[in-house]
Amino acid sequence: MRAVIVDDEPSLRESTKTLLSIYCPDIEVVGVASGVKEGIQLIKDITPDLAFLDIEMQDGLGFDIIHAFPQRDFSVIFVTGHNEYAVKAFKFSAIDYILKPIDPDDLERAVNKAKESHEKTISGIQLKALEQNLGQKQLSKVVLKDSEKVYLVDTTEIIRCESSDNYTHFYLTDNRTILVSTTLKEYENMFNGQYFFRCHQSHLINLTYFDHYDKREGGSVVMKNGDTLPVSVRKKDQLMKALQAL
Repeated sequence: MRAVIVDDEPSLRESTKTLLSIYCPDIEVVGVASGVKEGIQLIKDITPDLAFLDIEMQDGLGFDIIHAFPQRDFSVIFVTGHNEYAVKAFKFSAIDYILKPIDPDDLERAVNKAKESHEKTISGIQLKALEQNLGQKQLSKVVLKDSEKVYLVDTTEIIRCESSDNYTHFYLTDNRTILVSTTLKEYENMFNGQYFFRCHQSHLINLTYFDHYDKREGGSVVMKNGDTLPVSVRKKDQLMKALQAL
């Protein structure tokens, strides 16, 4: 694959080139640029297969480059600084990224994913989610993909999530159910710091929609939509603490 690197840090451009030559030798770096304007022209001139884009540069954002190519036929890997909210924003939007300073394992993972993927485009839905979530402590949008569609869902619309082997069912306020091929554990980690609580091995609930706790038959949570869910014995005290902290 032919790749370009767009970053306003000279040392980062050089280190990325070096790491690619060592760990991803089949990736040929055919050009580098120091900013958005230069990057757009470089991509127009070279037509690469893959672009490594910094998020924040002196003359704009990596998103500006994406918007300049509505019919884009190259894959993108975003590069971002160490920021937990930026990391969550990328996960919520289902867009691939690498953290600075670049770890070789992360680089290989991202490049392999780009090579294996036949889907060259980042959808407008994914980009919108990322742009809205970046820099926010409480992430508002999450991208959910089922076998046929890509959805942009407000986190406040999620009543609960239920595990089904390696899949997760999302139950929404408008009575929709979306099944995605991602484990519940992954979403538990993703929603960490939001109003979500893992009350049972199979259930992650949005505490905003908690109605009451029923002590009968071992204990269960009743949600505002009427759903009744079991609570693990070891989770009861944690649930009470989480509710008190709301």
